[in-house]
Amino acid sequence: MTRSHYHLLLLNIISIVFYAIIFFNLKVTIASDIMFSTPDAGTYKNVADWLMFGIETESVSTRPILYPLIILITTYIGGVYGLWFLQFVFWLVSINLTYQIIKQITQSNLYSYIGALFLMSNLSLIALTLHGLTEITTVFLLSVLIFYIAKKKEDYSSIYFFQICVFLLVLLTVVKPTFTTPLLILLLIVFPIFYLRKYLKNPVNFLKLSLILLPLIIQLSIIKTKYDKVKVSLIGSNTTREYLIPQGIEKIEKISFEEAKIKSRAFNQKEQFDYLSSHLVTYTGLFFTNIGDNLKGSPTFLLYPKGYEHKQMAKFEMKYNRVFLVLNILFTALIIPLLILLFKKQDISSFVFLFSSFSLLQYYIFVTGISFWQGDRLTLPAIAVCACIFPITVFYYLKIFRQRKHQLTELNTN
Repeated sequence: MTRSHYHLLLLNIISIVFYAIIFFNLKVTIASDIMFSTPDAGTYKNVADWLMFGIETESVSTRPILYPLIILITTYIGGVYGLWFLQFVFWLVSINLTYQIIKQITQSNLYSYIGALFLMSNLSLIALTLHGLTEITTVFLLSVLIFYIAKKKEDYSSIYFFQICVFLLVLLTVVKPTFTTPLLILLLIVFPIFYLRKYLKNPVNFLKLSLILLPLIIQLSIIKTKYDKVKVSLIGSNTTREYLIPQGIEKIEKISFEEAKIKSRAFNQKEQFDYLSSHLVTYTGLFFTNIGDNLKGSPTFLLYPKGYEHKQMAKFEMKYNRVFLVLNILFTALIIPLLILLFKKQDISSFVFLFSSFSLLQYYIFVTGISFWQGDRLTLPAIAVCACIFPITVFYYLKIFRQRKHQLTELNTN
């Protein structure tokens, strides 16, 4: 067994033992009553039933089909245990990928263990393996995407690199519509600037791209057919109408949130935009407050359902989430100048990896500002990115410091 295999074996033993300790200390277990107990989990199950039995449901408007397909296939094979087992595997593989991503960049086992342990020690993620929600799948797909970028960062200009990144973002989009914007940026901005000429030289690649986009096309077709809108999902506009706009109305007009929601629902899209524009300062403040609250949010799934709370684990997770908030602020301040330095040094492959990962992180956290009252669940998938780029950022800074120190030593010697 090579040394690298030994470290991966050790990491997996630690991960499984840690999972088992947390799992057997949780007051909930693997059961349909738990897996589909939350309203959101129920909507994914509704779409799975629509796919299987044709049972009509409005959940189709807000829930893309990939995660309901996962529910359908895994529960058909192994019942609720099948879905739990797949989510456990996704969790475990994400930890392994985090280790490998950091090792790929730093060549250091220490940094790699730090990142993997940071992801592993998020107790809310472990609790979510018992719930039929998309967070674990999103963490897994994000880990795969970042792993691929880290592994192939030297080939960033190749068509194959672009196509794999598009494919993974398509999968993320048909799990979580939040990723529609990064996917559109890749297709509408990055593609024509950096890859279009290569596609024109070999037009067969357009066919490949069409096949890669097929899951997205199917999802768009469903929403177009049922709701006559060219969107991946209607959840974005629904969330704005049900959360952010009434939140502002409540504060501005001094009425209850329920009354504010009634008023918000009466607005058409133009009236929503006009109201937001008229009270831009208030809404900007609320938006960024929501982001901070979401980052340090309550560990909902360690305190759910009522009567099954694990308060000691929840206390630990609350501290974890506060540290997570502080680290996000700190590393945002560190990563921006580091990106400038990497670009100036023309270390483009490292720049591509760090810029793409950091941009995904910032975007994902930023869009949570339209919602609230969902605890730490809204920002949990961001852990997959943070666990990788935080140790890597420290590595880059120490590397720069050592290089500067070496240069100064040489100057003094001469």
